Amino acid sequence: LHAANSAGSLNHPEGVYSMVRLGLMLYGAYPEPGLKTKVTVNPAMTFKTHVLFVKSLPEGSPISYGQTFQTKPTSRIATLAVGSADGYRRDLSNRGWVLIRGQKAPVVGNVTMDLTMVDVTDVPDVSEGDEVSLFGPAGGTCLPVEDLAEEIGTISYELLCAVSRRVPRVYTRRGKVVDVP
Repeated sequence: LHAANSAGSLNHPEGVYSMVRLGLMLYGAYPEPGLKTKVTVNPAMTFKTHVLFVKSLPEGSPISYGQTFQTKPTSRIATLAVGSADGYRRDLSNRGWVLIRGQKAPVVGNVTMDLTMVDVTDVPDVSEGDEVSLFGPAGGTCLPVEDLAEEIGTISYELLCAVSRRVPRVYTRRGKVVDVP
């Protein structure tokens, strides 16, 4: 007998009965911001990609479909190997951010089916092949999936569950790869 999910198990211990159905907390995400003071969770999932191309562009250069973003004075734009078909939401266009070399870089222009562009003007030495964290832990820092979800008016579950089948899965334990299906 059970009646509690992740949030319910912490907010209403009387509703736990004999079992709990943890969901979101298994991913290491908070079901609601107020729970950060009740329990510490560690993100269990990182969504990563890599830089395909970096280009310097003059001021006023339009980026991506619909030209919804134009560069400021000379900008360095990195093209990432991820798009909406991979589960990187289109509504992160001009609103999201990623981690490259431990620093935040904003998404610029529209996220396309296969590609996303980010402004790396303020991130030194970004080059082709660099690893990019779309959410989750990256090196010594973390891009919380909850922050991205809040930015686009959704819940973290939507972002966590949207990662498509075409994205390779790599399972690790204590920093070592244990399975690559």
